[in-house]
Amino acid sequence: MISAVIKKEAPPADRPASGAISVKGKMKASGKLKSELGTMSMFSSVEEHDGGVRAMIVESMDRQKNPHLFIRFHFRGKGADVEYSITPEVPNPGMRKLQVMKTLFTVLSLLESRGAFMPDREDLYSKTLEAFDISTSFTDMEPLKMKYDLGRYIEENMKMRTELTKLKEDKEALNHELMELGRKAEAIEERVKRLESMTNTELDREIVRWVEDHSGKLSEEKFCNSFGITAQRLEERLDTLSKSGVIRIV
Repeated sequence: MISAVIKKEAPPADRPASGAISVKGKMKASGKLKSELGTMSMFSSVEEHDGGVRAMIVESMDRQKNPHLFIRFHFRGKGADVEYSITPEVPNPGMRKLQVMKTLFTVLSLLESRGAFMPDREDLYSKTLEAFDISTSFTDMEPLKMKYDLGRYIEENMKMRTELTKLKEDKEALNHELMELGRKAEAIEERVKRLESMTNTELDREIVRWVEDHSGKLSEEKFCNSFGITAQRLEERLDTLSKSGVIRIV
């Protein structure tokens, strides 16, 4: 049997083990922010902390199931701090930061559309330019083309926000329709209950009115459906009315 120990090379002394990004903005309410973050499947944990909200994205874990590659968000009243790990497996810290910024922009866009956190526009534009500067160092694309792509992405983002607004409006309209249908259902249910509790005298009156309104004819099925009674009860009342001479069955 041969035992072997794999020795990992230590990262260079000038290579950071973690990074951080701060974004200015305004948190509406910690409870709402926590709720919205909780709906995003990318987060493994979300909790309120010291008047703010902390959330973590765990990209990988070690054998002890501790976060290894992760992004930690901490939202406060006037901004958000993002801390992320730069593990030895990450080939380039700059590229890692660019990936984290992409995730950050996605989260901020979703939170802003839901009214939970409003990022400062000027600061966000500054971060966007920083991301642009980082990206140009990893590609041979002309800066003009990259600016074009950035503009296209911003346009697509605005289009998605417009669609999201329309979906919210449609949802509100559907909720209103459901409320109206609910009220109508309650009204019908009350009418059925009232008809079910109709006295024999009241029912006899309705039978006579129906016969008069329909030229002496009575559709048993339609009448029972209209007044919510059984065919047996109608037969009993018809028999009584016939015996008392009120109507004559032919």
